Amino acid sequence: MNPRPLGAVLKEVIERLGLKSRIEAAQVVETWAALAGPQINRVTDAVWVRDGTLYVKLTSAAWRHTLHLQREQWRLRLNEALGKPLIQEIVFR
Repeated sequence: MNPRPLGAVLKEVIERLGLKSRIEAAQVVETWAALAGPQINRVTDAVWVRDGTLYVKLTSAAWRHTLHLQREQWRLRLNEALGKPLIQEIVFR
C-alpha cells in the first residue's frame, strides 16, 4: 500500500461517515456570524442550516425586516465567502 496524503484520507473518512453536510453546515454558521458582525449577532437568537437554507432567528423585528429585504445580497456574500454555493436561500425569523 502506498502512502497517501493525510488530507485525502480525512476527506474520504468524512465522506464515508456522512459528516460532510454537518461540517459544511458548521462552516456556514461560522461564516454567517463573521459576516453579520457584532451588531447583528447581538440580536441573533439562533442560526442553523437545513437543506441548503440558512435560518436566522432574530430577537428584533426591525432587524428581521431589514435583513429580509437584503437576503439575496447576504446569500451572495455568504456563498462567496464560503467559496461555493452551499446556501440557496436565507430565512429570517
